[in-house]
Amino acid sequence: MMSFQPMFSAFLAVAIVGALASCSRSLTGAEREFAGDLFGETLDTSKVRVTQGLGLAPLYRTVPRKVTLVEGTDEACLRVPQPRGAQPPQAFALANRVHFETGLYSSDMVITWPERLRMPQALILAHELTHVWQWQNRAVTGYTPARAIAESLELADPYFSDEEAEFFSFGYEQQAAIVEDYICFAFANPDHPRRDELRAILAPIFPLDRFDAAIAR
Repeated sequence: MMSFQPMFSAFLAVAIVGALASCSRSLTGAEREFAGDLFGETLDTSKVRVTQGLGLAPLYRTVPRKVTLVEGTDEACLRVPQPRGAQPPQAFALANRVHFETGLYSSDMVITWPERLRMPQALILAHELTHVWQWQNRAVTGYTPARAIAESLELADPYFSDEEAEFFSFGYEQQAAIVEDYICFAFANPDHPRRDELRAILAPIFPLDRFDAAIAR
């Protein structure tokens, strides 16, 4: 008598893989362009997966809204120290996967890039993609999830930095915040001197000429 157990096991495995695949997506065309302009060839965008929450439920589709970040005051984009717990995470990255809380997740986090910048989705996507970049380049960055968590527990505000130093001297969250802040200044407060300070930190690592040229088109 023929056993259906192997056939059933194979079907179950395929079903599980299919279900997990439906719980995440690859980067959209605009998101890949955004990441390419920011990280160049140092980030393999084909490996990146995007999901909402813990990625246990199928993604829902959203209607992308065209949001423009307009120029703000002289204080726009300036980061100030926050007490511990004041900034609950809206997203996190684990290896090549980026997880966004349900209220933040969108079918396209950077629609209309580079003509417009979607807020806050674009900034948070850049922040989390920096963590993916840290993971993919861990031979250089030394990144591990354990080290990143330890740094976050050690510092009252692991995102804050106001000094000028070599990029790799900053903690992992600080590195991602520097990338995020540079994008914010480039759009909302481009003439602020802090933008030049951040650019000096990032330019030896990332192709900022390409990024700046993209937003100038």
